[in-house]
Amino acid sequence: MVNNSFDQRGTVNIEIVHKAFSGSKGTLLALKDILLTIDPGEFVCIVGGSGCGKTTLLRIIAGLETEYEGAVFLDGKQLLGTGLDRGVVFQEHRLLSWLTVHDNVGFGLAGLPREECSRDIRHYIGLVGLDQFEYEYPHQLSGGMSQRVAIARALAGRPEVLLLDEPFASLDALTRMRMQQEILRIWEAERTTVALVTHDIEEAVYLADRVVIMSPQPGTIRNILPVPLSRPRDRTDEEFVRVRKSIHEELFAPDGMTSPAADSF
Repeated sequence: MVNNSFDQRGTVNIEIVHKAFSGSKGTLLALKDILLTIDPGEFVCIVGGSGCGKTTLLRIIAGLETEYEGAVFLDGKQLLGTGLDRGVVFQEHRLLSWLTVHDNVGFGLAGLPREECSRDIRHYIGLVGLDQFEYEYPHQLSGGMSQRVAIARALAGRPEVLLLDEPFASLDALTRMRMQQEILRIWEAERTTVALVTHDIEEAVYLADRVVIMSPQPGTIRNILPVPLSRPRDRTDEEFVRVRKSIHEELFAPDGMTSPAADSF
């Protein structure tokens, strides 16, 4: 884990007492008692089943959800809405179909000097390995390439924190593994603080420094487990399998209980 200090950019402190939604069947408590610190440059994965509130938590950090009790801080400053200090990548790439790769990546950079803007766009297109596709349109790209563009767009504003909401869920298995390798390569180059939401345990073990395990409704943090594995990680390695098994047991343990294997980390 990276040293937690406000002298470094990208420290996230989450103090959410609760987040509720109103619906036809009354009030639904989505999140409760969420206390979490993400250190600068740390890669954290948030795992849990459908409906546990993990995407809601990410949206709160992004500033897309503002009605909740509690507070979220970035480098000691309370977040009250969206901002360029946080980049977001959704499950769907959400590229603008009428813009080229170049213009999609630069979409949020209006106001910067043209030379600086062009330099940044080319840097991030190169970072995601799409140099030869700079002037192609989204319909000319594969799913994995489109997600690379979405990641480049999120990074182009030079955010302190990159938020990823199941960005590889719609990809086939092989493309998904390649994209996991790509996001690690990009993270190692940029050292941006990353929070990634996933329901894929193996993905979390492959990517994360720590795994935050969410319980079902109302979503709470059941446990936070470090991943004590050096990189690059081998999915078939005995220790990798042991960590994956421990997280699986933690997710499916009865409420209020912790997996014995998790205690040995």
